[in-house]
This record gives sequence, structure tokens and C-alpha cells, in this order.
Amino acid sequence: MLRRLIAILLGLFIILALLLGSAYGGLYWWFHHGGEVSTRAHSIDGAGAIEVLEETPINLYAGDGVVLFEIPRGAHRRGIARSLEERGFLTPQQWNQWAVRLFMPNARFQAGVYALNDGETPAQLWTRFARGNQHLFSITFVEGSEFKHWQAQLEAHPYIRSQLGDTPVSEIMSILGSDHGHPEGLLFPDTYRFYAGTTDLRIYQQAFQRMQTVLQQEWEQRDRTVPLSTPYEALVLASIVERETGATHERGLVASVFVNRLHTGMRLQSDPTIIYGLGDRYRGVIYRSDIQEHTPYNTYRIDGLPPTPIAMPGAAAIRATLQPESSEYYYFVSRNDGTHVFSRTLAEHNRAVNQYQRNR
Repeated sequence: MLRRLIAILLGLFIILALLLGSAYGGLYWWFHHGGEVSTRAHSIDGAGAIEVLEETPINLYAGDGVVLFEIPRGAHRRGIARSLEERGFLTPQQWNQWAVRLFMPNARFQAGVYALNDGETPAQLWTRFARGNQHLFSITFVEGSEFKHWQAQLEAHPYIRSQLGDTPVSEIMSILGSDHGHPEGLLFPDTYRFYAGTTDLRIYQQAFQRMQTVLQQEWEQRDRTVPLSTPYEALVLASIVERETGATHERGLVASVFVNRLHTGMRLQSDPTIIYGLGDRYRGVIYRSDIQEHTPYNTYRIDGLPPTPIAMPGAAAIRATLQPESSEYYYFVSRNDGTHVFSRTLAEHNRAVNQYQRNR
């Protein structure tokens, strides 16, 4: 009788332990997974699902282009997976909720824009989402571009956020910490890399600091005979050199022409300064009336340098301006192939003009 009672009690204890363990496991799952319950039917077990995650590539159909995928703030794994499936990147088996949980039980997926790579498996993709390895965008500003071009590029980029909006340029310069009222020439033309959501101000700050660094380095190594009093004056002349020629081997000679003219008190007579002074009124060709018009930038009409740079010069133009070649040239004219003919005298220059411009 006693034995039978002990056996019954032992059986009840085992059943109770199993029930409690099952209840605890259920509560643990509910607590750690936010009560999510997948409504999809899963045709593979946990081990098989993880194998699909690790070995089956995602489906890309963008050809040679980059496929971007954005995870919004607050997104959960189910919403992310559903979005991937709706865009055709994952099959139902590949986004199996149980597999993702088994593979990465404590993962928190970070908001941002990601590039999906051809041949990448779902496991690699989910791992990048968890680590926040977002796509790095880039934007390139070419040498000789103007501030208005920078503004247009930044405004047009879908992953750069506008923080400045219609902020006056003088206020932008104050934010950047500059004493100058206009940004022309003060932003370094280069390629800048960034993550989605960066601001136009952040790009300007990087470009401004980069220009300050480059300009200071070149100024310290300058030829002391060059008649420029400040780094800013160097920027002004460098911007003219930048706009006058795209031929790398000519920059030093072009700079020497302007330096020689400054030494002797001659006007610079640079066509790009006419164009910049005309602004939106430039008609694609410089007319005699344009040459005769007195603007603050028209170096056919003013002595010395214009009040600000006319473009964003690159490092090579700045270096050529501060370390120009030694020459006796005072004139140059375009050959119409990107290069120029340099002359010592006005008579030589007029012959070159007749050959390459008037008789073309």
C-alpha cells in the first residue's frame, strides 16, 4: 500500500514538473520575442532553416546597379523580412522567423540604408543589419565648380538632408567659422563619403576644413616673391588659374602670366572673371559689351584681384599659384584644344590670336 502511494505521488510530481517547465519555456519565449507569433506555415525545421539562411543567396535583379534597402527607425525583424520578400529579395523560406531567431536570438537591427550584394546569403545580410554596416555614399565636387553648383548637387542628392535650406550665405559662413561673407573658393573640391541622412551643413564643414588645411600647407611653402599678401588672395588668384586651364602641365605657366602682370601693375584681363561677374546674364559667348561692362569681377576693367574667388580651386591650382613657373610671358590664347599659346609681347600675342581665334 505504501509503495503504491509513493509511486502515485512520484508520478504526480513528474507530471507537475513537466507542466511547470513547459509553462516557463512559453513565458520565456513570449517575454524575449515580444509576443510575436508567425502566422506562416513553415515547411522546414530549425536546422534546415538556418541552412537556407547560410547557403542560399538572396535574389537580386538590378543588373549592374547597386540595390539599396532602407530599414526605418523602429522596424522589427518581421517588418524588415516582409519588406525584403515584397521586393523579391527573399523567398518565404529565406525569411523564416524561427531561423532568424535561432541564428541571431538577441539581434537588434539598426536603421539605415544598406546595399544588397549579389551572391550574399540571408545570414550575411541579417548580420550586416545587426552590425549597422550601412552603405557609404559619395558625392564629388569638381575643381573649378562654383558654390551654386554645390548647392544644386546637395539639394538633388536623395540621401543628403537639407539643414540649411534658404539660410543666407553670409550666415552659412558664420556657422562655418569664416570671416568671409561668401563661400566661393573656400570649399575644397573633392569626393566626400557619407551615410544616408547626413546634412548639407556637414558636407560644407568637411569641405571648409579641408580647404583650410590644404591652403595653409601651400601658403607655408609659397614662393615669397609672389605678390600676394594673404592666403585668401592666393585663393582668389588660384580660382582664376583653375578656370583658365584644365591642362595640368600649363597651370604653372598660366599662374606665371598673372604673377608677372601683378608685378608690373598690368590688369589681369581674364575672361573667366568677366563670365563670373555677369552671372546668369552670361550668354555663352563673351561680347565686346561684356568686356566693357564694369563689374567688381571684370579684370579688364578693374586693377588687381577681384573681391572674392570665382570658383573652388583644387590643390594643384593653389600650388601653381603660390609656386609658379619662372617665365617672361604676359599673354596667352587658347589653341581650342584645351591648351594655350604663351607670348612675351603684345605683338606676339596678336599673331597668336589671329592664328587660333580670328582665322579658325
